[in-house]
Amino acid sequence: MSDHPDMDCAPAGPVEQHELFKQFEGTWKAEVSLWMGPGEPMQSTGTMVNTLDLGGRYLKQDYKGDAVDGPFPSFEGRGFWGFNDVTGKFEGLWIDNASNQMGTEQGDYDESSKSWTMLGEMSMPGGAKCGKRSVIAVVSDNEHSMEMFFTGPDGSESKGMHIRYTRA
Repeated sequence: MSDHPDMDCAPAGPVEQHELFKQFEGTWKAEVSLWMGPGEPMQSTGTMVNTLDLGGRYLKQDYKGDAVDGPFPSFEGRGFWGFNDVTGKFEGLWIDNASNQMGTEQGDYDESSKSWTMLGEMSMPGGAKCGKRSVIAVVSDNEHSMEMFFTGPDGSESKGMHIRYTRA
């Protein structure tokens, strides 16, 4: 290896943090609660299939909703979750057929709570930005959850989504 940073371009292999993705491999049933404002959330279900990709560097997520009607009929989404060993952060990318935005997040893992806290930002109609915080928590080998919170213009946070995943 060279002392010159431009010369250190050897491909990086998976590191210890990538091992954490193995627990999410497989097929999961999803129970989704979605808040579009005050009041009771909308409910839906779906299936998430998670596979390790590119030599175990990424968790590839493929989601398909069960609903054929409602606010998001035939909902589908794709995600990638990885660990950036340069920044020391976990990174996520999400796309779906309910939006034309690519959602990105960065965050950290807390071993004591077996959870990730991921932070991101969304563009709103009119160009304003909205902060986003996701918490992914491992409950057991056969259950995990994802909660998503949005930050309003006044800085207050509101829950937007909760997904309970159980191994199929």
